[in-house]
Parts: sequence; structure tokens; C-alpha cells
Amino acid sequence: MMETFPSWMEADYRKIANKGPLSTLIFGHRFKSDQTLYEYLTEFLLVFVSAKNADLNEGKMHFHDITIEKSLSYWVEPRMALRRFIFYDKAKKKGSIPADTDAYREMINLISDKIDIGDKELAKEYVEDIQDLFHGYAAVVRNRFWGAQTLLPICPEFVLCGVDPTEKKRKKEVNWEDDPQSLDTKFDFTKHNFLSRGGELYYLHLLQGLDGDKNRQDKLEHLLNDLVNGQCQKISKLANYVQESWEEQYSLDKTALSQKLEVAYIPATGYKVCGRSSVDELISYLSCKLHPITRVEILAKGVMFQIMRMMSFRVADYLGKETPIWIVDMKAENTDTVKKIAHESFRSLESDFMTAINKMANEAGIADDERMKKVREARINSLDIFKSKGKELQCIIPISGPFERFTLSEDTIRFLVLSLIQPGDKMTLKMFLGKLYQNYRIVIGPEEYRKSTQDSAMDSSLANSFSGNIVAFQQFLRSTGFLKELSDATSIVINPYEPIEEVIS
Repeated sequence: MMETFPSWMEADYRKIANKGPLSTLIFGHRFKSDQTLYEYLTEFLLVFVSAKNADLNEGKMHFHDITIEKSLSYWVEPRMALRRFIFYDKAKKKGSIPADTDAYREMINLISDKIDIGDKELAKEYVEDIQDLFHGYAAVVRNRFWGAQTLLPICPEFVLCGVDPTEKKRKKEVNWEDDPQSLDTKFDFTKHNFLSRGGELYYLHLLQGLDGDKNRQDKLEHLLNDLVNGQCQKISKLANYVQESWEEQYSLDKTALSQKLEVAYIPATGYKVCGRSSVDELISYLSCKLHPITRVEILAKGVMFQIMRMMSFRVADYLGKETPIWIVDMKAENTDTVKKIAHESFRSLESDFMTAINKMANEAGIADDERMKKVREARINSLDIFKSKGKELQCIIPISGPFERFTLSEDTIRFLVLSLIQPGDKMTLKMFLGKLYQNYRIVIGPEEYRKSTQDSAMDSSLANSFSGNIVAFQQFLRSTGFLKELSDATSIVINPYEPIEEVIS
């Protein structure tokens, strides 16, 4: 029986303990393959920025207080009027009802009437400009209905919750003329189809990693607040103005528009070590003065990379094995040996995922006639996420075909440097390689390869193959502006960014 974090969620775990889903029994409730890269960050920030109380105010921009044993609820503001304003005209109309079209037109008229110029056509052009501005921050559009598209979370109003269209129900129950509130309250906000809880699991592993350390928590809260509130205030005000104008026009009740959601649970073991690392890495990364859009884009990739680490660490923990190493092939010339070793190492990690799933199928007592289906489903919602997101990050190559292995992409290296080295600080290349090994079990050079294997016969013959790998890594760091050579023998990895202002308590 798995112990959970928070510990009082064990009853929820027990409900599914004998039937699965197997991936949820291993990793917590839950990772699901439909969630896109940006939606992990959005969902994590959604829990963070939302009120933790029905008053819609208490706990905004803070982590939950886990000294009190109660369900970790949060109250989201779906902002359907704002979404309709941004996405409705540019999206396919599937999932919509006729009242949405009427409301959209009404919304355009409402905002253009508020623009204080005599020329109504010009006012409408200004409104279109605002729509285009907002739509320029679209993060996930795909082929989705307009309410399930998402924005880059650069301000609180752009941190949007999950929504399902419930077209039949809305056709029946929406009566816009007599009950304008019904227009935006009959969607389903609890299905977790696209925001499928992966961001919640990430949030919980940070909460566990904070381990009640008030100083680190205050620092991280301050920096996350700066991320979503600090730099895009004009866009934030404008987005808020659009939503508030609609609510005021129809005297809508904010409480009725909001939606209560619950954070679930993670396993008590497996994530704690990487949770502590993630907290420290986030504090370092978020302390760097970066362009606000770049800051969010790289953070989304960094969060995904940390989630891959969570999965890898948890599999090892569940199997009672040493945490696996990630052998990184920097694609230097003449490094077929590194390519082969990296591929073998990657295959071994894949095999651990499948061993864990099969072990859990045995423990849960899954019946033979169901086993194949349940194991396949668990693979799709764990190993396949790990691989597909790794390929999206360009950290697992090739995109298709044989010899899959780890590498590092420019944005991932950017995140790693800024999260492992404080702003304005530096360390030797040797120290940096050691830090990558310590935090992620990433192996790039001979020294880390020797550390990672106890087989001394293998060491001496193969460790030297990694020398070219280090040279290629240095070239990559140099081309991204993170490397300074002091002499032929000493290279320094630098974080060139200034720190953002310290919190004044």
C-alpha cells in the first residue's frame, strides 16, 4: 500500500488501489498524455495564483498551508467572457451554441462603445487590435473548441483553467436573455481533460520539497508573484478590464462564476529529493532578470524537464533501485561509442518504466483478461509522456527511428545554467558538470561516467570516449554565451543575468 503526500489523501488512493489506473498508482493522481508542454506550467501556476478559500481572495499567490489537515482546494475564475473575446472568432465553432455567437457580438459592441471616440468603425478596429494583441500570446490552440485554448501565463488573467464544452447541456440550460449568468456557468470545469493534473502533481512535489521551510517558501512565492504580476501589468489591466466590463454589464456574481477544484496526491516517497532540488532551481532561475516572455517560455520547458526527472526518480524509488543516470550525447564527431552507451542507458530506463508498470499490475491483482489493456494505458500515460515531451524539448533524439538517447537542447541548457548557477555568479566547468550529475544524474564527461558505474574494467576503456562529448558541450555553452575560457585548462560557466530585486519583508 503506497503512502501518499499529503498523508490524509490515503483514503482517495485506497479507492483505486486494486483496479488502477496503474500509472496513477505509481506516479500519483495523475499524468495523462493529452496535456501539452505549456499546460503543465499553466496548471501549476493556476493552483498557485488561485484563492485557497471560498472568499475568492485568501491564499492567492501562495502555496497551501499543509500544517492544517484539510483537502487542498483552490477556487479558479474561468473568465469565459475574456476567452470568448480572444478566441471565439478565430476558432472552429464546434462545442459552441448560438448564444455564444450573440454574446460575442455583444461583447465587441460593449468594448467598442467604451472607447471614447466618435468614429464607431475606428473604435471597432481598436477592439480588433486588442484581440490580436491578446491572441498573440496563445500557447495552445490546436483544433480545440474556443474555451479550451490557452495563453502564455504572463499575467494572472492569462492563467486559464480547464473547460469542457458540454454543448448538449448548454443548449438546454442556457437562457442568455433571462439569465445571462447561465451563459458562462454551464460548462464543465472539473473534467481535467487538457489540464489533466500533471501541473498539480508538479505543484505537490514542490510543496513536499519545501518541507515547511518558511524562508525558501517566502522567496519562491515572491518570485512566482513577480513572474505573473511583475512585468506585464498593462496587459493584465486590459484583460481584467474586458472581463470586468462584461460582468458589470450583466451584474454577474463572481462567486457563481468561480469554480472549486481539488489537488489530489503524490506518492510519499520518490519525489522528495527532486522536489527540494526543483525548489532551489526555481528560486535561482526566477531570480534572473529576463524578458518576461522568454522567462515564461524557458520556464515551461524547465518545468517539463523537472517533471521528467520526477518520473525517472519515482520509477527507481518504486523498484528500490539506484536513481538512473541520463547519459547525454552532445553529438560530437567520432563519438559512436558515446552514442551506443547513451542508447543502452536510455533503453535501460525504458525497461525500468515497463518493469514498474508490470510490478504494479501484479500488486494491484489486475485480472489476466484486463492486464494487457491496463499495462498499455499505463505506458501511454507515463513512459510515452516522458518520451514525447523529451522529444518536444529536443532532449531525446532522434524524433523518430532507432538509437533513442538523451541530448541537451539550447533552451534546456539555458534553463539548467540559470537554475543551477545564481544570477551574476559563475563556477568552473568541472563543478557545473558535477552539479548536473548531482541534481539530475546527467552524465556528460569521463569523470561523471566513472562515478556512475562501479564496473572498473568498463571504466578505463570507455570513460575516455566522453572527452569529445565535453568538448562539444563546451562549444555549445560558448555559442549560447555561458562559457568563458580563462586559460587552456580552465573554463568558467557563467550566469550573465542580473538578479531581480530581493523581497523586502
